[in-house]
Amino acid sequence: MIQIANPIYDSVFKYMMQNDKVCIILLGALLNREIIEVEVISNELIRVALKKFAVLRLDFLAKIKNPDGSIETVSIELQKSEKSTEISRFRSYLASLYDTRANDIEVIEYTNRKGKTVKIEKKNPYHIIAIYILGHPLDGIDEPVIYNLPNPVSATGEPIKNATANPFFNNLTHDTIIVQIPRLRKNVKSRVEEFLDIFDQSRTMPKNEHYLLIDDFDDKPEGYTTIVRELARAAADQHTKTAMDIEDEYADDIEDRIELEDIVAEQKEQLAQQNNLIVTLIKSMLSKGDTLASISKTLNISETQISELLSK
Repeated sequence: MIQIANPIYDSVFKYMMQNDKVCIILLGALLNREIIEVEVISNELIRVALKKFAVLRLDFLAKIKNPDGSIETVSIELQKSEKSTEISRFRSYLASLYDTRANDIEVIEYTNRKGKTVKIEKKNPYHIIAIYILGHPLDGIDEPVIYNLPNPVSATGEPIKNATANPFFNNLTHDTIIVQIPRLRKNVKSRVEEFLDIFDQSRTMPKNEHYLLIDDFDDKPEGYTTIVRELARAAADQHTKTAMDIEDEYADDIEDRIELEDIVAEQKEQLAQQNNLIVTLIKSMLSKGDTLASISKTLNISETQISELLSK
């Protein structure tokens, strides 16, 4: 049995993915492709005050080997969110890929009408693959790993072979892979689920969610042990330990703020209901001929307040 740092924590996940070998193994398992090399373009953690979400973004350029043997450079955006977040946030982060970071710049020479050789830059967009690792389940979807891949068909519904090999189609669509950590199961059904076993929260140590206990290495795919060893190193890394503590404090702070927001919202709703009852009573009294002065005296509120309530 071995103790590893819990990769559901953003700090641990970043630590793990900074190891090129681990990064290639895990991304290769998720994409179901051989990854020849990978480059981290950016990694950032977005936390928004007074909101219910934090998103870890990792952007990669990867050379992958396709089933037909061809080598392709793809742009991978991995977004990891422990709590439920706004879909618009994911969309906005994905949209940032549709700029120069997702393009290969090729310099082309051509001869113009005057016979002069001219150099121009041509942008060749990389195919985009979006990966979402969610610490929360999606309603109505039980599968732990979902692949949403382009499936081009004709107007009659017939599949179009080799469509995705065409740059026009390939560069205007992107693949999506979604992982639901809470849906991970003991009886795995696929190779990628075997790797994602490192996220299984049922393995957390008693009274300490920072760590998981791994005791089953039999029949695991090649590369699994490499990832586990890196997470074991993360468990012993003091900086990572401190970072996990900070994440816990942030999560507690968010929960406290959310609870406070809920209390304030409930109080506002109660006040609104109370005001509605008072307005109904005032209107009833006015209909019976009572004056604002007499209503003010009876209800112990000023005539100004009565006018403001009636104007709403």
